[in-house]
Amino acid sequence: MNLFQKALNNPLLISSFFSIIARFTGVALNFTASIVITRMLNMSEAGVIFMLMLFVTGVSLISRIGVDQLIVKSVASIHDNDADQRTDILINSYKLLAITSFIFILIWFVASPWIRDAFFHNEIALNDLRLAGISLLFFNLITTNSFYLKGLKRSSSSVLVQNALPAISYLSLIALYLIYLIFVYLDSWTLETLIKRVDSHIVLNLYILSILIAGTLSIFVVLPYLSLKKYQATHPPSPLTIFKDSIPLAPISYSAFLMLWVDTLMVGYFLQTEQVALYNVAAKISFISLFFLGALDATIYPRLLSTFHHSREKLPSFFWQSTALVIATLLVVTLLMLVSAYWLLLVFGDQYVNAQITLIILLFAQFLRATSLTFSFMFIIRDKVRYLNAVLVLALAVDLICNILLVPRYGIEGAAIATLITNVFLSITIVILFLYQKLLSPTEQTEVA
Repeated sequence: MNLFQKALNNPLLISSFFSIIARFTGVALNFTASIVITRMLNMSEAGVIFMLMLFVTGVSLISRIGVDQLIVKSVASIHDNDADQRTDILINSYKLLAITSFIFILIWFVASPWIRDAFFHNEIALNDLRLAGISLLFFNLITTNSFYLKGLKRSSSSVLVQNALPAISYLSLIALYLIYLIFVYLDSWTLETLIKRVDSHIVLNLYILSILIAGTLSIFVVLPYLSLKKYQATHPPSPLTIFKDSIPLAPISYSAFLMLWVDTLMVGYFLQTEQVALYNVAAKISFISLFFLGALDATIYPRLLSTFHHSREKLPSFFWQSTALVIATLLVVTLLMLVSAYWLLLVFGDQYVNAQITLIILLFAQFLRATSLTFSFMFIIRDKVRYLNAVLVLALAVDLICNILLVPRYGIEGAAIATLITNVFLSITIVILFLYQKLLSPTEQTEVA
């Protein structure tokens, strides 16, 4: 009973619980959107939309050059009463991201013919692919506003902005489209005939529109947490300063997603879009564990930063408590998903159960990656990002080499094995470096990364 009461009074556990609930809501909505896509479209058409989603997410991530990680670190380190400084950081981040987003939109536009040939196998209209480039700016708005809320320790709101807003926007547009079809074929429609009349071209463009809507809505979510007064600091962080400070953090922001992105890219490059759909569904299901991890990330990281800056004597205890919480939570989630792997795939359609072995491998891979989460945080907090960056670059190289060797020979299972090998290498190396650098030592001095 005392243990239960202690848990109820533990702010870390309480915040993590609500963050996980919010994350699960986002997962459920994103799964619903993916299930709707796989049920409405054939595997090839679904593969095209999933690949487009991957490109939008991946290219927008690169265009942010680590600004999202910098926002969390900067905002979480500012005193709670200094709303002006936090607001200034976000506004100048907007200015920087407007520039970088525009640059990458131009690159997207120019590279679209090659992207269409190499990764979409000419199964997407060139104009549609180019139009999707506009969504980079709005996807960056969604992510930036989400990470700002994360830095404010508003983890539940952060999770809902990043995951729920895009899914709700997309599902709402699809629902309106289906209602439109019902009215058009009012006297002759059945569910089967309605699905046959769905235009994959329209479904694809509804995704682009949903990102524009979600990005706009995310601004209204953060408005209550902004101070609209003019910031009075002597040296406000200009966009150029933010750019310089964010560059060392960029590889951290890139690494986890890029290792997943590379796998699907290689599947799309070496195999057909049907295999992209299979692998994407398996990967998306395995991401459930990453969503739980993201919820813990949103809760633990800002508190680790705060503990380091204001209560350093409590840092070792809080660190190991957080590490145990991450491992225990992800272990339970992984075991439950392993048991239900077949049924989770069946929800997307009978043909998707062929990805069961791929899903099992990916679940083990994601669990191993999760075990090094808190260790990675300490490299950022201690300003030793260069060590973490070196490991992440090496891991990305390992992942790329493994994919090139394994995907042509073993298909989507080869991509999953590449992820497993990479995550084993990454986790072991990070923990070894963490111990070698003695990052929990109270006498350890920070240094510029």
